[in-house]
Amino acid sequence: MKRRKWILPGILLIVLVCLAAAFLIHRYAPSHETMSLKDYFKPQSDRDCAVILDGNYEPVKTGSPADGLIEGNRVYIRLPYLKEYADDSYVYDSTGGILRYATDSQLITVPVDSNSYTVDQTTESFDDKILICENNAVYICLDWVKNYTDLTYQLEKSPYRVVIETAGWEKTTAALRSSGQLRQYGGVKSRILSEVKKGDRVSVIENYGSWSKVLTKDGVIGCIQNRKLGKTGKETVKASLPERNYQHLTVNKKISLAWHQVTSQAANNNLPSVLSGISGVNVLSPTWYVLSDNQGNITDLSSLSYVADCHQKQIQVWALVSNIGAKDVDSTAVLNTTSSRDQLVNNLITSAIRTKVDGINVDLESLSGKARDGYIEFIRELALKCHQNGLILSVDNYIPTSSSEFYQRKEQAAFADYLIMMAYDEHYNGSKEAGSVASIDWVKNGIRKTLEGVPADQLVLGMPFYTRVWVTGADGSLTSSAMGMLDALNYMQSNGAEIKWSDEDGQNYGSFEKDGKTYECWLEDTKSLELKLQAMQDSKLAGGAFWKLGMEDPSVWSLVSQYIQ
Repeated sequence: MKRRKWILPGILLIVLVCLAAAFLIHRYAPSHETMSLKDYFKPQSDRDCAVILDGNYEPVKTGSPADGLIEGNRVYIRLPYLKEYADDSYVYDSTGGILRYATDSQLITVPVDSNSYTVDQTTESFDDKILICENNAVYICLDWVKNYTDLTYQLEKSPYRVVIETAGWEKTTAALRSSGQLRQYGGVKSRILSEVKKGDRVSVIENYGSWSKVLTKDGVIGCIQNRKLGKTGKETVKASLPERNYQHLTVNKKISLAWHQVTSQAANNNLPSVLSGISGVNVLSPTWYVLSDNQGNITDLSSLSYVADCHQKQIQVWALVSNIGAKDVDSTAVLNTTSSRDQLVNNLITSAIRTKVDGINVDLESLSGKARDGYIEFIRELALKCHQNGLILSVDNYIPTSSSEFYQRKEQAAFADYLIMMAYDEHYNGSKEAGSVASIDWVKNGIRKTLEGVPADQLVLGMPFYTRVWVTGADGSLTSSAMGMLDALNYMQSNGAEIKWSDEDGQNYGSFEKDGKTYECWLEDTKSLELKLQAMQDSKLAGGAFWKLGMEDPSVWSLVSQYIQ
């Protein structure tokens, strides 16, 4: 009886142990379920090609164009993908169906659906179409791209996937200590993507602790246990193309540039009086060119005699081109349209050669972010043409902000000779609060931020010869008027303003009350200018520039000569 009494509990215990063992096996034993690479990459057609670039793979959303495409025996990459992840220098004009690419010395032009292209004026041929359009997307042949973008690639099939590595990519690699399975996610229950063998070398993309995400040589991205990985090391993808050598034309001394606002042909006749009132200036930049239409034409106020007179005084002339005041011109359309951009460049170069100027100064302001590609391509193309004709190219820029990043100062510096940082309009007509046009800390921070991408010997500090008188009404309304140095001082003094030095702003500040309104001014004078010149000198910049002639206190010129020699 006692034996029978323990039989049932014993059986129940055995069953529980078996169930527990089964549960543990089910929970912790590796899964043998597999996932096909076709299900992983999800090609939407037999010609779709997944793209893995420098270890990065971004799944394509359903209904969106594939990042890669197979056409014949060639791999084509979607152009926006190539720009975002490998080389941003490709600029496509959808209106004209034209691709542009500028190197350090050449301009390449590729029409869509063509197997020929031009390098400057020389026509070259390619075995297949270089640029194709499909599913409302533009694709470029990877074999052609290799001529200009330093990369290597390996194509795998079933399904198509291409593994691209760009020169300079530093990857973490390791050899496998033992064979195993590459799984979709970290964990033994995740589905198996492929089998890997001992000794296989993989790129380690990310470490998850006990698992790592890796890339195999045949283009499979998955996870493997870290205990199967050998010692990791760093490898840098070697360059195969020659390093580019961007050439710059320079003035063999510090730049002392003054902008001369010229609004009519007759205004050029004022040059003798302008020259008699300045000293220490070695570059004049007259505002001669303004965009006049969407086809790239310009209003041209240039003068051959003006240039000749400046050259007699050993002063260079950098003619300025601007879109300010071009009310009926769509600057974005001009810059993004290849034919209009070509017309603008050719018009500027033709006029510059005719008048024998020394350079061109670009001042295109208030651009839309949509002009991003067209603007920088304009700078590249104009720089190449300028250098072919011995012309210096300078480009005016805002102090760096998140909203002006698309001006791409670092890329400008590769092609243009000088960048001028317009260190003024900290507070401008339309600002929500009164304030300085150029407080000293704001200027210094602007220099520091600009130097993060621009060499000091290419950066010129733009400084104001003007300030603003701010008027705050009883109702809180705010207006301002721009005034020259002495005009602003005289205005404040004549109204009994108390003027005191502000260490915080690096300027004299004055205010007064009149007719229920408050008048304020952060004065620009020789004392505030000297702080800016000192900041220029401390940062070893290429020189200074001043906006604009006619608004300065004449005493500034002796100060400028002390700092810029």
